[in-house]
Amino acid sequence: MKASKLKSLLAVALASPVAVSLNAQTLLTEGHTDVGVVYELGGWNLHIGQHEATPPMEYAPNEAILGVDIVGAHSTVPANPQFSFLGTAGSSVWVLPQVQDPALLFLGFGTEELESGVFVNDEVTLSLQGVTAPGQFSVYEVGMFGSPTVFMNSGDGITAADSIPLTAGGHRHVNWAFSTPGTYEVDFEAAGTLVDGNVFTASGPIT
Repeated sequence: MKASKLKSLLAVALASPVAVSLNAQTLLTEGHTDVGVVYELGGWNLHIGQHEATPPMEYAPNEAILGVDIVGAHSTVPANPQFSFLGTAGSSVWVLPQVQDPALLFLGFGTEELESGVFVNDEVTLSLQGVTAPGQFSVYEVGMFGSPTVFMNSGDGITAADSIPLTAGGHRHVNWAFSTPGTYEVDFEAAGTLVDGNVFTASGPIT
């Protein structure tokens, strides 16, 4: 998946409708969109799903660019030390929020197409395998009392802990944070243990 915040794309992002073609790829800048996780016919399928298109659209990872509005998504790191994983308090950060903002991409993880009973506990894991970017990449949730739960953070090194559990037939929205404008190429891997034979299966890294 490529999450792009290049200044050269800013005019396109601000002026475009939800989707435009860009060098044979589709630039998505707003609306409900997911990194879809599917396991079928013995193999994994990670893709980008755009729910608000008519009809709904599905893109292979190399067919879509996820655009982050450099103005609308700009924020600053809170003084609360719990958010220090984002950077120094008061410094700039760009966030696609877990609560929908109609001016920004509403980006989540979709497992609606994962059938119940295929994986142990109906759970799979999406893990961060690598990030090629000019800055730090994070995925986190903020709970009802304002405390963050960090699932992925490239700023402190990428380990097995950089992962998020996903439930078959479910849907999950999170905050996606970027410390510096630029192009981010993010490698994810989906994995789980099949009920049939208790066999572990993984997709391998997908950008």
